[in-house]
Amino acid sequence: MPGKLYDLIAANFGKAAFYTEEERERYGGVNLNCCERILRGANIAYDLGMREEDMRVSAAFGGGMGIGSTCGAIAGALMVLSMKYAGAAEKTTPLKEETVVPFLERIRGELGSLDCSAIKPRLAVEGDCTPTVLAVAAILDDVVAAKDGNA
Repeated sequence: MPGKLYDLIAANFGKAAFYTEEERERYGGVNLNCCERILRGANIAYDLGMREEDMRVSAAFGGGMGIGSTCGAIAGALMVLSMKYAGAAEKTTPLKEETVVPFLERIRGELGSLDCSAIKPRLAVEGDCTPTVLAVAAILDDVVAAKDGNA
């Protein structure tokens, strides 16, 4: 069952053709990359409380960091999981063991890879990675709902 982030992405969040006037001004009339769509969308969907300047950290991760490496949507989802569930330092919580590793294993199982270079040719439609962003958003919604006791 789709959740808050999935629904937001499915409603064309981060797509320039659907921006409000405020979004057009903020983003300069260009589409957000896959990582930005996940992190910025999750900030809204899960009320992460991130400031505009905080979310800029996601800018360099689109397109597998520009070289087809780790999918930007997946990187954005890891940023979200860190924001929601990490302590002051990664090693102060069981974030990796209890959340990140199972999340990545599920992503790999459903998408066949963690790398943009393997995922994009199979899922993108005319270069648009929205199907991948939606798949990652759905899995992230499931993980967040389970961890927050809403599953």
